[in-house]
Amino acid sequence: MHLEDKDLYDVLRKSPSLSTMKAASRMELVNDRYEPCKRRKDARYIRTITPDKHGYTVHVRTRHGFTLMTGHFADAAALVPHGDFRYFDDAGILRAQGRYVDGRKYGIWQRYDDRGQRLSDKEYDGLDWEDKQLKLGLTSQCCYLEEMATRTPEGP
Repeated sequence: MHLEDKDLYDVLRKSPSLSTMKAASRMELVNDRYEPCKRRKDARYIRTITPDKHGYTVHVRTRHGFTLMTGHFADAAALVPHGDFRYFDDAGILRAQGRYVDGRKYGIWQRYDDRGQRLSDKEYDGLDWEDKQLKLGLTSQCCYLEEMATRTPEGP
């Protein structure tokens, strides 16, 4: 990138859309949750979305050029994480890495403390809330389907 990140950040803050295109990449200002900003005062970081052959590669950086997140998304709006991700803190220390499948954490996620020392891994099964309830035996699909069948269009 030819513009320094601080200069790019300043240019984007002055843009009405808080975003710009450079070649095939879209650069936009995002908030603390890495979501596009609607208001200038919420802008914290720069997110770059670049198409590739399997979807979209995304990088989030501070205005000073430090990488906070790298990952892969299935969609151009970067709403559905799908692929490998790495998260860093403001000092550039890797804090977590793992994989998303269709927007849900999946498999082993490696976590690290603020000194970069490995913490215990966390395993995700990629299930949504209802499927997790079924897996844990907290509900049954039979009861759920019966409940749905007894509902009328006006309500329960």
